[in-house]
Amino acid sequence: MTDILSLPPELLSRILDYVPGRNLPNVCISCKTLRDVVYVDSIWQRKCKQEYYFKSIEGWNVNYRTLYSKVLRRYGDLVGLWRRDFQYYGGLLQIKYDKGCIKGLEVLAPASSRVDRPLRKKDMFTISMTSSETVQIVSVHNFPEEDDSKEGKDVQRPCLLHVEQDETKGRVLEYKVTDKNYILHVEDLNNQSVLRRWLYEELESDQNAGLYLNCFLRRCVAYMTSRHEYRWSPLELPSKDRVNVPIQPGLFKGTYSAHGIEILSLDYNDDLTEVTVTKITGDPNVPATKVSVYANLTSPLVLTIEQQESLDTLGTVPEHHVTEQSGPAVRQPFRIPEHFSDRDISDIPKFCIFRCRAKGQIAGHGFKNPSFSDAHFVVFDERKFGMVWLDLMAFSMYIRVDEADWKD
Repeated sequence: MTDILSLPPELLSRILDYVPGRNLPNVCISCKTLRDVVYVDSIWQRKCKQEYYFKSIEGWNVNYRTLYSKVLRRYGDLVGLWRRDFQYYGGLLQIKYDKGCIKGLEVLAPASSRVDRPLRKKDMFTISMTSSETVQIVSVHNFPEEDDSKEGKDVQRPCLLHVEQDETKGRVLEYKVTDKNYILHVEDLNNQSVLRRWLYEELESDQNAGLYLNCFLRRCVAYMTSRHEYRWSPLELPSKDRVNVPIQPGLFKGTYSAHGIEILSLDYNDDLTEVTVTKITGDPNVPATKVSVYANLTSPLVLTIEQQESLDTLGTVPEHHVTEQSGPAVRQPFRIPEHFSDRDISDIPKFCIFRCRAKGQIAGHGFKNPSFSDAHFVVFDERKFGMVWLDLMAFSMYIRVDEADWKD
């Protein structure tokens, strides 16, 4: 039998590809030959790619072995999407590799009422290495400042980043800024310039700003007084490429009246007969993590323009039962009934490819007395769907989040 140590170093390094990176230090202390092989940086380059999908060391100023042992082993599995645990509002975090750091970005719905705009991203924290090869975690999360001289400047603050195991939620990522001067209390928001700048950033020059003002002020106070401390849980996106469904699963932006635009996840049950839309971000009526839309796909509707003229005509529409949705989509006209509110949503399609009865969740402030009201679930194409809320006499538009937003 050939002694393994007699094999060429190139072959030994390939054999070590099958050893988890966390165990390579044990291999290293077994003998000088294997230690020399383990110290070859190409082994660690492959480990970084295999175990943490890390591609480029540009900007890090360290070798792959140091990067693996000091950064990726501790923080590499944080890369991905995280859902914020925050009152009614929730939130979304993306952690990604960037040049010379791992970066956390707060992901926000489009400002104002423009659901067709892309999601916004704000740098929140970075994980990098100093010249002395120690890990450095800093907050770069900038809010509107009361001091004009600070506005627009990148400010770095020490912060803590910690992962704990929760019995019900699994992994929980905690973020905390340790600078006491950064912590805001409600009484600190008496400075009107801080509120004004935050609202300007959220509402821009929306002609309907008055409709959102009270809701956004309430949300502003909640965000500003919690800006020093966040908690997130991992968020897994639903898998795509489903067969015989009216629209593929994924993340969407949706319009919610005075609450503005919210981020949601659309998915199906195992037999693809039911669709559920769950809130990633929410509001005091129906909070984040709650189901917003539920529809049974086995009862599609095909309507004429005349049947969509009013709430009365929609209420008399019979159901058309099928046991399986197959074949090409049925293109049919779409109109918003008279006296329904659409909050001036632009470019509402005139045709849809699927429609069925649905239920939309409504509740009082503080999620009191929740119930599901009658609605129609309407698919326009792979990017857009809508909800005709019959009891509320309102229409909501949902637009798919571009997958390019999640690419490094």
